[in-house]
Amino acid sequence: MPFAPGEMMRVTRHVFVCTAKSCTASGSEATYRTLKKKVKNTAGLEGVWVNRSGSVGGCEHGPMVVIYPEGVWYHSVTEDKVDELIRRHFQQGEVIEAWRFHQTEGCPPCESTDARF
Repeated sequence: MPFAPGEMMRVTRHVFVCTAKSCTASGSEATYRTLKKKVKNTAGLEGVWVNRSGSVGGCEHGPMVVIYPEGVWYHSVTEDKVDELIRRHFQQGEVIEAWRFHQTEGCPPCESTDARF
């Protein structure tokens, strides 16, 4: 759905599903499609945006999923884990430790007073 300038909804979380070669070989395209569809159809997740990305690192442990503003990299997020990811991370606010590959200190550009994007 196209938006006019200034009319986009507030994004509460931005999710990147790696669709680089190694992650795609592990099923990341199915993870992306299922996650995008289920987020779109789950009440309360209207501000969660799901996008494909290039490599986010760690692709040999893919499919990789990165979620901001939490700054969490999850590994091995196959299509069959999407419901659990939605329930535990998005709805309950839990970082799923068994899947956590890396975590930054949030989203530094989001917190900067000098952000120019």
